[in-house]
Amino acid sequence: MSNTVNPLGSIQEKIQALPQTPGVYLFKGKAGEILYIGKARELKKRVSSYFSARMRGGSISGGQEKLHSPKISVLLGRISDLEIIETQTEVDALLLEAQLVHKHEPRYNTQLKDDKSFPLLKLTGDRFPRLVVTRNRIDRKATYYGPYTDAKLLREAVRIINSLFPIRKCQTLPKRACLYYHIGQCVAPCIKPEVKTQYDWLINEIKSFLRGGRRSLIDYLTERMKKVASEYRFEDAQFFKDQIEALGWFRKKRFDVKRPEGGIGLRGTMELKQRLNLERLPEKIVCFDVSNIQGSEAVASKVCFYRELVNPMEYRRYKIKTVRGINDYAMIQEAVRRMMVGIKEGRESAFPDLIVIDGGRGHLNTAKEVLESENCSEIEIISIAKQFEFIYSPKLKEPIVFPPGSSALRLIQKVRDEAHRFAITYHRHLRAKKLTCSLLDEIQGIGEKRKKLLLAAFQSLEELRDTPVAILSRMEGMNRKTAERVVDFLRSKVL
Repeated sequence: MSNTVNPLGSIQEKIQALPQTPGVYLFKGKAGEILYIGKARELKKRVSSYFSARMRGGSISGGQEKLHSPKISVLLGRISDLEIIETQTEVDALLLEAQLVHKHEPRYNTQLKDDKSFPLLKLTGDRFPRLVVTRNRIDRKATYYGPYTDAKLLREAVRIINSLFPIRKCQTLPKRACLYYHIGQCVAPCIKPEVKTQYDWLINEIKSFLRGGRRSLIDYLTERMKKVASEYRFEDAQFFKDQIEALGWFRKKRFDVKRPEGGIGLRGTMELKQRLNLERLPEKIVCFDVSNIQGSEAVASKVCFYRELVNPMEYRRYKIKTVRGINDYAMIQEAVRRMMVGIKEGRESAFPDLIVIDGGRGHLNTAKEVLESENCSEIEIISIAKQFEFIYSPKLKEPIVFPPGSSALRLIQKVRDEAHRFAITYHRHLRAKKLTCSLLDEIQGIGEKRKKLLLAAFQSLEELRDTPVAILSRMEGMNRKTAERVVDFLRSKVL
């Protein structure tokens, strides 16, 4: 009679005792070596899924055999023990998983090590670095962490870290402080270069956490608070204490949906979350609109609201390049795709919580196709139709009809109207510029060089028309005869 102990028996006992909490699990071999490291939202459910079929003799209910890939089947045959590390959230589990894989290099995590398609965290190599998600390592000056197994959770991690450490979010430093400075989420190196020392300290803290292997961000913040307090650095200790409290509020705000999440000031945002059944509070909302006349000078606009306030630093205008004629669906698709690519390549800020499309069900469906093709289908998206102000969601067959006094409806209308205004303004600018160029082209003696000089010197044709010939003739590239010809021509037109 064999005295060999069946490892599955002891593993089964451990699985029965596993908690239903987020965390990281480690599968080990006979010699205690780590074979595989994974993360889970619920440890018991995830780990059980590997062994359930084998524990029932290789089959599941109904007589259907549960098949694993050849790689997983070989792995399961070598597992003799398992270990878990509980974390407070699934985001913490994601970060810890990547840190442990990098440290131990388990044999069966080869896909994560070799596959270039997995997302990475990137601290840019700028004087004032940003933290972004990327999928390549082309910037030699940057610092990279990962790869990670879940892009959605990784973006959530960036959101949390950016909310706790007030580093810049803008792709390029603006000339004036943006909304993030005014809400306390950026130290504004754009207008305060003297914060360089403080900024470097923040970046070092982020680096320390990302390479630290701790179970959670709260663990890290708590350790740092105690350490700096023991060194009598009480201002730094207060910073970490504030961040611990903020993180507790942040997580409570995101996961405790039964309690108020932002006070009366975010009433519309909270109502949107409830009515649209969103996973998170839609703090960052972007809206797209297109503007054209018979397909001419087609443009799209993107406006951004953060916590129900306009955020002009993230406004964008897209001159439509790939669409000919009247095709609003294709124009919306081009604009949404350009935003998604821009975010992935670091030219635009972080992903929004909610995308709003000015249009009906058809506009919504075409925009949704872009999200799916860019592997970002988890981003929430809705549309608002001008007629009856119906709200369409891909989750629902029927439109949502908000009551007239709804805070959510007023918020969506405000965002939509701002996108429409921004698109119309840009469209009018392009039309005026085209009209100006076409009229100047009709004047004898005005070639490309003179036309560029005139367009740079005068804001409108009216201003050019009303300029005295004596002054116009003294401009570079002009003479009196040409100046007279320009003024006479413009006066003959109704401007």
